[in-house]
Amino acid sequence: MADSSVESSIDPTAEPRLRAVKPEVKKKKSQWSSLAAVLEKHRGKKLLVVLVGYPDPDNIGSGLALQFLAREYEIETSLLSFHEVSHQENRALVKQLELDLWLYDERADLSEYELYALVDTQRPEATPIEEELEKKTLIAVVDHHKRSSDVEAEFIDVREDAGSTCGIFAEYLEASLPEGLDSNEPEHIKLATAMMHGIRSDTRIFIEASQQDFNAAAYLWPAVDQALLRKISAQSLSPAVMDMIQSALERRRVYDNYLFSDVGFVRKENRDGIPQAADFLLTRAGIDTVLVFGVVNGRTIEGSLRTRSDTVNPDAFLKKAFGIDEEKGSHYGGGNVRDKGAFQIPIGFLAQHNDREQLYRLACEIIHEKFLEAIGQEAGS
Repeated sequence: MADSSVESSIDPTAEPRLRAVKPEVKKKKSQWSSLAAVLEKHRGKKLLVVLVGYPDPDNIGSGLALQFLAREYEIETSLLSFHEVSHQENRALVKQLELDLWLYDERADLSEYELYALVDTQRPEATPIEEELEKKTLIAVVDHHKRSSDVEAEFIDVREDAGSTCGIFAEYLEASLPEGLDSNEPEHIKLATAMMHGIRSDTRIFIEASQQDFNAAAYLWPAVDQALLRKISAQSLSPAVMDMIQSALERRRVYDNYLFSDVGFVRKENRDGIPQAADFLLTRAGIDTVLVFGVVNGRTIEGSLRTRSDTVNPDAFLKKAFGIDEEKGSHYGGGNVRDKGAFQIPIGFLAQHNDREQLYRLACEIIHEKFLEAIGQEAGS
């Protein structure tokens, strides 16, 4: 006989519960047909994919995807970068996949390229070839950052709700190759692996991924070299980067839930240690916004902002803090609307100063003062 004191989890007299049914989500029509039309229009020409800033997994993977798609239209494409790859994972990505990135120098002849495209950015003015680009046709801008109101191109696809630009390009690939990438084709494997790393990197291993990114990962996954992806993602920190993180810890200054720090003079090849130090300091309990900077190659003050605050907009914060470069007509800093941003301020004539330490102290005072103004505090408080 059943024990009547034990409550049953099912009430046989109750009305049957109805399971909530989610409305069917209609898949948005891919913009691939529009991009394909632009590529067809320029069949047989030469295209420059401009990688603004330090090459990272998302812009490298996106550039490779555009290069792959353009090849079907007999468009010869080169990926042009303006800084050496510095982050240890990014160096591993380029080396292991044997990627061909063209590092710009002043002797580079770009005259044979009639076309150019921007991926993972909307800012051609952030390059030393801005004037030369004005003579070329901007055929495509594909990005997942905040939309710039003045961007103009033959094809524009800017999705602020996407977690990565590689996720957008995966949609184009799926529309172009609905049967999927070939897991036996080396070029397909290289492309899928690079793009998957780009998605993982920009979405913090899918923690901040959108549906777009998950759909993209599902499409790319069969052709991804999983062992190589693990190897790329498991790179150790270099001693120089470890030292930078230690310096940032030792020099940190805390203002309520804000943390400010610096890492000293940094060699160009180690500059990715600055955002890595910021990422590490953001894990400190009680802190939700971090700004870390250093002087790179004795020529520029470069910094990174990281936040998990619901009220701090990195793009607005950095633009307010550091203002505009009047000569170039662009802001010294900027970022996305969620969690990260960066700034770069040329030291210019002051770089010739003989006393490096005095120069650095001056840089610290200026950046610190701007930071305190941005958070509404006064120096010495």
